[in-house]
Formats: sequence, structure tokens, C-alpha cells
Amino acid sequence: MVDIYWGGHNGDYAHMQDPKYVPPKCVIGLDRDGVINVDNGTYTWKKSQFEPIDGSLDAITRLRKLGHGIAIITNQAGIMKQLYTSDDVDIVHDYLLELLGEAGCPSIDAIYYSTTNLKEDEYAKPNIGMFKRCEKENSHKKIKFSKGFYVGDKISDLKAAMKVGARPILVRTGHGAETEELINKRFTYKKIKKATRVFDNLVAFADWIEAQS
Repeated sequence: MVDIYWGGHNGDYAHMQDPKYVPPKCVIGLDRDGVINVDNGTYTWKKSQFEPIDGSLDAITRLRKLGHGIAIITNQAGIMKQLYTSDDVDIVHDYLLELLGEAGCPSIDAIYYSTTNLKEDEYAKPNIGMFKRCEKENSHKKIKFSKGFYVGDKISDLKAAMKVGARPILVRTGHGAETEELINKRFTYKKIKKATRVFDNLVAFADWIEAQS
């Protein structure tokens, strides 16, 4: 079983511009559905629905063993829609932690989730309430997203990363391929495209981090 610290600022981005720069022992934020587990096109709220993407658990384990902080930050709007409850989400996350433990991951730092995806919800991505709360509640670990990364597969993930000052990472799993097409096509996403580094999956991102370490 994995040790976990539970919880439910606009930084200076300039130092993250060097494409070869990897902060030592920085925080790596991760979206869940489509990054860690297969996004099956509906909500994942049962253990039986949770299917890790090939290599994703090993990738997290490798990142953790390199000394990086790991914080999973995910929207779970199905709670608002009354499709499932917070207890259901906690059961799925307990299962995820169990799988990570079996993969050899010694610990992660935090899991936070919103209960909506509403624009007015400060905790729902692309808003950064979850990120701020994670930093505040884990300040003793010096978690600072402005000195780290956030990995996602949707435009809301990339927007949140930019807002909090993290380096945005896009993986092509989940909705990643269509998000890549979107940022390449839409001029309004020019800044996001320039700041974002794209990888096929979480494994490829972990390989890159290892190579820079």
C-alpha cells in the first residue's frame, strides 16, 4: 500500500522555458483519467472500470524514485451530476494506491479532486484552487507548481498548468491527440502551444525526465 497525504499562485514561468531544464526533485502533477488510466469515454467510478494505461504505474514509480513529488489532481464532475459519490472516488483512489504499491512506488504526496467542472468552481480545472490548496497543505514538503510540471490530456489541464506557473505537459493518450490538434490549429492557443511539451504517454515523459536527471 502506498503512503498518501490526502486533500481534496501565479509563479514565475521564465525559468521553465529551457526545453532541457528539469528542476531537481520538483513536483510533478498528474491528471488521472486519460493520463494514468484509460479514459473509456464515460466516468470511472468503480474499481472494475479502472484500467491503468500500459506502463503508467511504472512511470510514476520511476518518477517518485528519482525524488520528484507526485500530486494527482483531477476533476470528478460525475459527483455533481449525482452519477457517483465522493466515497466512490475514494474507493477508486484507494485501489490506485494499492496498484502503485504493487508496482513498487513507495509513496505519493497528494490526491485532490473537484466535484464539478463548472467555470465558477475555483477548484475545477482550468481554475487552480486544487493546486493552491495542495501547495498550502503540503508546504512542509515545499511543493511549488511554479517549479514543476503538470501532465494532462485536455486543454483544461494545459490552461491550469499555465495559470499556476507549472510547465504544461501533454500526453497523446486519452484526449491528448485531439488536444494536440486543437492547440496546433487554434491561434488563440499559441502561447499554450509554445509552452507545452508533448509526449506519446506518461512512459515517454518519465523516460525524458530520467534522461535529463
